[in-house]
Amino acid sequence: MTIKLSDLPALPNMPILQETPEDIYRRWVNRAIALAVERGLPPPPMDEGEYFYDLWYPLAIEIAEQQALWTYGFLQGFPIWADAEYLDGHGWAAGVTRREGEDDDTLRLRMLERAVTEVGSGRRKDYETWAKDMEGVGSAIAREKERNENSIDLYLTDLAGQPITEEFAETVKSWMWEEWRIAGHDLEVHPAPVFVVVVETQLITVDGSDLVEMTAIIQERIMEYVSERTKLAYNYVGSLLLVAGVEDYENYTLNGMEEDVEMTPSSIPRVEVVLL
Repeated sequence: MTIKLSDLPALPNMPILQETPEDIYRRWVNRAIALAVERGLPPPPMDEGEYFYDLWYPLAIEIAEQQALWTYGFLQGFPIWADAEYLDGHGWAAGVTRREGEDDDTLRLRMLERAVTEVGSGRRKDYETWAKDMEGVGSAIAREKERNENSIDLYLTDLAGQPITEEFAETVKSWMWEEWRIAGHDLEVHPAPVFVVVVETQLITVDGSDLVEMTAIIQERIMEYVSERTKLAYNYVGSLLLVAGVEDYENYTLNGMEEDVEMTPSSIPRVEVVLL
C-alpha cells in the first residue's frame, strides 16, 4: 500500500477552539445582559471605551490566543498532523528516525506506511520499507523471484531521485544482509533505472491563471498516477491536465507520442511537464 498526502484525513472542525475575541466577548455580553434582566437591573454600558469593555475585552483576546495554542497542542498529538520535533517524537516511538535533510511530510509518509504494513514476513513491501530506513535512500522497488525462487532484488534511488551508485548499493546490501534479510533469501541491491515521463502540451487557461502553480499540481497528479502502474494510458494522463484554471489543452504528447507508454520494469518514475 502506498500512502499519499492527499489520503490523510483533514483536521476536523472544532468551533470551540476557533473563537475570535469578538465571539468570546459577545458571549460575556449576552450573559451580563441576561443576569441584569434576571435581577431587574439595567445592563452596564458595554460598548468600546466603556469600563465593561476595557476590563473584559483584553481577557477575551488572551483566551482566543490560548485557544489557538490548545489547538496546536492537540494537533501535535497525532502523527498525521504533527510537525517538527513533535513529529520526531512520534517517529522515535514508532522506530522511524528522521534522516538528514528529510522534511516533515516525507518522514510522516514513511511512518504511516510502516504503520499500515505488516512488517516481518520478509515479502516485497518489507524490503522496500527496510531499505528506506537506510540513510541516503530515497525510493525503493523490490521484485521477488526475478533470478530464482528465493531471490529478492532491490532497486534504489537516492534522495535526489537519481540511481544510487554501485558502491552504495553494496553498502546497503551489506547492511540489510546483517540487519534485515530473512534467512534463505537471496538478496541483491541495484541502482534503480529512472524512467522519465515527459508530458508536453499547450494549456488553454482562464485569464489570470498561475502557470507555475498549475504545472506543479499537474506534475503531482501525474506522479501519483504513474507510481501505481507500469502502463500509462495516454488518454488518462491527458485528463490529469484538466486542473482548476485549465479550460482545454492542445498538442499533447506523452514521451513524444500520442499513444500509451510502457515503463521499463523495476524503474523509478520521474515526471516532467513541459508547457509549449
